[in-house]
Amino acid sequence: MKHRFAIGVAVLALGLVGVGSAAAFDCIRVSSSLQGLKNSTKSGNWLLFDLSTAQAATDTFAGISGGAIQLTPQQASCFVGAYAATGQPRFWALGIGVAGGEHGGPGVLAGHNKNTRLFGNNKGIDHFEDSPIIPAVFGAAETCGIDLSALEE
Repeated sequence: MKHRFAIGVAVLALGLVGVGSAAAFDCIRVSSSLQGLKNSTKSGNWLLFDLSTAQAATDTFAGISGGAIQLTPQQASCFVGAYAATGQPRFWALGIGVAGGEHGGPGVLAGHNKNTRLFGNNKGIDHFEDSPIIPAVFGAAETCGIDLSALEE
């Protein structure tokens, strides 16, 4: 099951910005305020996901898909409720090469951390592949009939 989600994560990562390798997406920042996350995206190394309201989710999905995913008001409302029920952070930022991936190699910070139990604990910076956030996003989307296949293109 973890491998299935890892594949989905790679597809999501590739669809998010359409450039680079999935290895460039090395971490998820989850323990900041929404304003802090918004400020961090100004560097160009973080991509904000705001799933806290129906409008924010609608804007996020449209943004990460280049406009290919347009949620109906019902889908957006359903998604926000289903995603919130998972207990995952309602806003977070995806790191784009922040741990070395933007310079041609894979990100390495999490790979050198021997405390593997910290990779997906939703505190600070989590390892992309170990975070429970991505499976929660895909699960909520499936529950609400949101087709994420546009992210594969």
